[in-house]
Amino acid sequence: MKIIITEQQKRLILTENVGEQLGGVIKSNTEKAKKIIEEAQKQMGLNLQFLLTWGAGIGGFLGPVEDFVRGRYPELSESQVVLILIGIIATYFVENEDFIEKIKSEMKPDTLPKFEMVSKKGKRLKSTFLDFIDSLGVTFHRMTNMLSYTFIIPLIPMIYQMATDDLVNPSDIEQLVTRIVGFAGVTISGILMKHMISKMIRRFKD
Repeated sequence: MKIIITEQQKRLILTENVGEQLGGVIKSNTEKAKKIIEEAQKQMGLNLQFLLTWGAGIGGFLGPVEDFVRGRYPELSESQVVLILIGIIATYFVENEDFIEKIKSEMKPDTLPKFEMVSKKGKRLKSTFLDFIDSLGVTFHRMTNMLSYTFIIPLIPMIYQMATDDLVNPSDIEQLVTRIVGFAGVTISGILMKHMISKMIRRFKD
């Protein structure tokens, strides 16, 4: 039996599918961040649960950083990789020098130069993300607010593809944002998120 659906119903289904795809990426990155934080807790004997406040943001930021670490330094042990990544989290999400020094003290002497190199890559990633968001005309009142949205980083190529393939249009944004915010698991502004995604889609379509 054939089922006939309206164009609006078709777009709703497409948008829901797109939202599920994006949500899957957010969920995966959030779980990755949680795993790294828990592993670092075991190594250092510190309670790092407060870092999960930025769960999705940390996950989105760490993805490309972790890829760089593992690709550039395959000789590092898993524990060394975890310490470098938790050091990056502390550098950009906590900005507490004592905490960063505590993490660095746990690193082997030959790991410290590698941490510094990775930290430079993290700084470049943050700067690139900020420049991109700034080019959209979206402003943040505080750096910590911006960092809450770094979970968008791995979504940018997907949103670009969806926009250029006409899978999402401006009328779908509210539905899409509702799904993204639901998966993000952090306290973020749905209004700002809608504003940001709308501008991204318009930019990519142009």
